[in-house]
Amino acid sequence: MTYASAKAHQNKLTAACTEAGKALKAYPQNAIGLTPDHVRASPEWRRARRAYDLAFAELRAFNAGFVKTYAKEYRADLAREREGRAGLTR
Repeated sequence: MTYASAKAHQNKLTAACTEAGKALKAYPQNAIGLTPDHVRASPEWRRARRAYDLAFAELRAFNAGFVKTYAKEYRADLAREREGRAGLTR
């Protein structure tokens, strides 16, 4: 696997995790941002939470190997992103 294909796979996993998180945020929350127990007991919420947990676990496992395998390339990408943001704020 090349760095470009690994990065594309990482982006796909990140998008899946983000979408699963948005599905969880659609459920009602109380004033301090917690999901009430009656909502958490529903099968729909449990399915959404399970989907999020699986997506996050897959992303986390992938990132563990990705960062080690492509350390140089990843650091170079981060440096380019930082330079780009620094150029926008000046």
